[in-house]
Amino acid sequence: MKKDEYANLIKSKPWQEVENYFDQLPKADVQPITHLSINTQEWIDFTIEQFDNAQQKWEEPKKHYTGQSNRLAELNNKLGRNKHNTFELNYGMNGDTNDIMKQMLGHDNISRLKADPDTILIRLIVKFPGHGVAWHFDDAGSYGKKFPSADKTKLRRLWWSIDDWKDGHAMQISKTVLTNYNKGEVYDIPFGLGHASSNFGYCPQYTISFTGVIND
Repeated sequence: MKKDEYANLIKSKPWQEVENYFDQLPKADVQPITHLSINTQEWIDFTIEQFDNAQQKWEEPKKHYTGQSNRLAELNNKLGRNKHNTFELNYGMNGDTNDIMKQMLGHDNISRLKADPDTILIRLIVKFPGHGVAWHFDDAGSYGKKFPSADKTKLRRLWWSIDDWKDGHAMQISKTVLTNYNKGEVYDIPFGLGHASSNFGYCPQYTISFTGVIND
């Protein structure tokens, strides 16, 4: 980066657009909604066995994003988010990885979530030290491609870790930063709500982004 580029960035303050958008949203009360039984090593072994079916992704504008999502991605790129600090392995869309993860999650956990098993999309995300997911909101774009007929009125987005918290791992939902969490501790992320995660630790971070119809 050159001095004039930095000066122009500070002067133009492109991040204010993001702040203005999210600051108008209601602050969420972030509390665990249930706790799942997770066999950590089984999930980690899965990431090795199914490596060729993992999407290797990083932050950039995408065709399936809505206009606002793409705008946030453009701003994140402008502010330095790129493949060198947002890389992840992402399982669930390719091959039969979603079906395998549903089996690993198991009937008891799915029942605890009150989820319709035929509507579940599990995304297992592996982030390495120095990488993270930039501040954004979800609109179920990938889910809609895989489950176009699902009842969107009952659709929920949930998050949990398959491993106990490690130093340098963080997840923020709304204005709450989660650390010291336990594996299988489930949090709700309403669609449209800001959230982000970061691995500034020393080991991989394994988390689940779960989407499905929930029958409360």
